[in-house]
Amino acid sequence: MIAAGTGLAIGGSADNAALEASLQALERSRADRADLALVFVTGDTHPRAHEALHAVRRVTGARTVVGCSGTGILADHREIEDTPAVAVLAVRSESLVATPFLFGRQGECQDLGTEVAQQIGATVAEGGCVLVLPDAMGCNPPALLAQIHEMLGFVPVLGAVAAGTPMFELYNTEAAQGALVGVALSGLAPLIGVAQGCAPIGEPFVITRADANVIQHIGNRPALQMLEDAIRALPGAADRIRRSGVFAGLAMDPAKSPLERGDFLVRNLIGADQASGALAVGERVRVGQTVQFQIRDAEAADQDLRAMLEELTTRLAGRRAAFGCYFNCAGRGRGLFGTPDHDVTLIRQHLGEFPLVGFFGNGEFAPIGRQNFFHNYTGALVVFPEA
Repeated sequence: MIAAGTGLAIGGSADNAALEASLQALERSRADRADLALVFVTGDTHPRAHEALHAVRRVTGARTVVGCSGTGILADHREIEDTPAVAVLAVRSESLVATPFLFGRQGECQDLGTEVAQQIGATVAEGGCVLVLPDAMGCNPPALLAQIHEMLGFVPVLGAVAAGTPMFELYNTEAAQGALVGVALSGLAPLIGVAQGCAPIGEPFVITRADANVIQHIGNRPALQMLEDAIRALPGAADRIRRSGVFAGLAMDPAKSPLERGDFLVRNLIGADQASGALAVGERVRVGQTVQFQIRDAEAADQDLRAMLEELTTRLAGRRAAFGCYFNCAGRGRGLFGTPDHDVTLIRQHLGEFPLVGFFGNGEFAPIGRQNFFHNYTGALVVFPEA
């Protein structure tokens, strides 16, 4: 049995807002106390963050409290941007095992991922996931993910980089800066959906010549020529690209065919050589890997999120989500879609009512296939179904 509830308070002092949000969350969970509380706040709550965390612990009784600041936060049906707010998720479950961690000066630790893995290894030995909430200062996502994988193998890593002015991390009753906080969760089976905000253009082709992060030939033709062909194949592509941009989608599983949405890791095109027709990509590539170019704008992001949620609905197979977290990029939200509450509205339409909490961050962590990556302009959703 999983009992969960969320609370959202807008405006006022941070400690009063946290008190109000915590009371809502515990009441809606219908539990007498929580085992885990996730707390997301806007940056302007920092002066009273310590008092806010005491309010959360006092009301919920949660042994584990983690969270961070964002440029905005979300809960249930609302996405709050540019307004002081506090969101709280309270979870009670006898099967839940939660192991929190705090590293106060992440930039000074060369083996941060190794140390995280040592703390959480026993918790995720038989499954589960890890939520990571690092500060932007001193954050090294590739090293963090590589070291966790080296120690533990594949364990889904989700979360986002703290954001806001100032940005800070929350751990029990402490508000830290320059830190990494997080929590390993096991005993519940997570389902993960990743919306990278892109729609494919052209057709997928195999990389036939490459070096490091430079694609020289695709399908035995210059990569730049293949990109131009893909752009010409999409009606209105030139106008859309001027407003947004075009990216490379790199297939992660060499054995999968046909390739579908969610099988590609989207990365920036960071350079082009007109003379040779080569393209530089923000990720290492290899000969034999399939690539398909992608376009990213509001229309593509809307379509991609809808497709991700349809897939997640299928995987839920009629089960209800007991609770979930949504890590959204600060580059999305109202600034991208021109309307408030875009993503949470679609989540509700597809998955129904369940306690949901999250924030707008400076980059997102989520797996593609069975490999963890750091993303930008992405929405990463993890839900925990009822048994």
